[in-house]
Amino acid sequence: MTIPLAEIDEARITIIIDNNIDFLIPSTGVVRRFEQPSDWYNRPLPRAEHGFSALISLKRNGNEGTVLLDTGASADGVQHNFEALEIDIARIQAIILSHGHFDHAMGLARIVDKIGNQNLKIVLHPDVYLQRKAVFPNGKEVPVSIPPEMSIRREDVEIVENTGPMTLLDGSLLVSGEIPRTTDFEKGFPIHYAKREDVWQHDPLIMDDQCIILRVKGKGLVIVTGCGHAGIINTIRYAQELTGVSQVYALIGGFHLTGGLFEKIIPATIAELEKISPRYIMPGHCTGWSAVHRISEALPDAFITSSVGTTLIL
Repeated sequence: MTIPLAEIDEARITIIIDNNIDFLIPSTGVVRRFEQPSDWYNRPLPRAEHGFSALISLKRNGNEGTVLLDTGASADGVQHNFEALEIDIARIQAIILSHGHFDHAMGLARIVDKIGNQNLKIVLHPDVYLQRKAVFPNGKEVPVSIPPEMSIRREDVEIVENTGPMTLLDGSLLVSGEIPRTTDFEKGFPIHYAKREDVWQHDPLIMDDQCIILRVKGKGLVIVTGCGHAGIINTIRYAQELTGVSQVYALIGGFHLTGGLFEKIIPATIAELEKISPRYIMPGHCTGWSAVHRISEALPDAFITSSVGTTLIL
């Protein structure tokens, strides 16, 4: 199945929440970095947290559209960073949740209130509502779901539940929906569990994981992931399959390669990334120190350091 995805003239991806922030990285080429103001002591500064949020703006035939992918790990982080970065949030037309983990959704309620747009859409997979936990080999259990007291369903916005691919912004932006698992090394999150019908079940695949896909005229696909639980190579392959476009122009977001559970698949992932050869690659959030540095070594001309406040102009 191929989804018609309109070509856009320009995409701007701004990192609102990420695990890393660096005020001293210079702007280069397509990368615009946050510049610390001279009066920084009199104003709020953006901050990092273990989470992800990206503002995605596009231009097509003189028209503009803007969505927000994910809303970070804290109740106020996204709102704080929008204010610190002096970004107008009133133009946000939709919020897309990449999946139902706390570090991608905790800022949702506050930012929806702040936007105050009666036409706002929230796009999510129905599994977002599930209770989730990670069960470590030592028996320790850590909740990773969105807290049940934080209501996602609201009367003042339109909730759009999707399991399959869907387009937004007049066919200019594609939300992948569930991503098929096709590689032999991306096996999901082995210590992950979800509660279905009051029964905890092993849930390594996290099927609600989805990405955003854009197609920049004459350049190729821009793929933005929240955590990449589906596997970053599975995600890229599905984006190529959905659109019928093989060229990957930019790859941005979390690749979930951090920690001992994923260390062993870093070489296979990098080998495939080298074959795909994206023009730009900016791994962040849960990609992890080891994977980020090995990607930077394998793809030095494409690699961009992720940092809160960074904007890619593509």
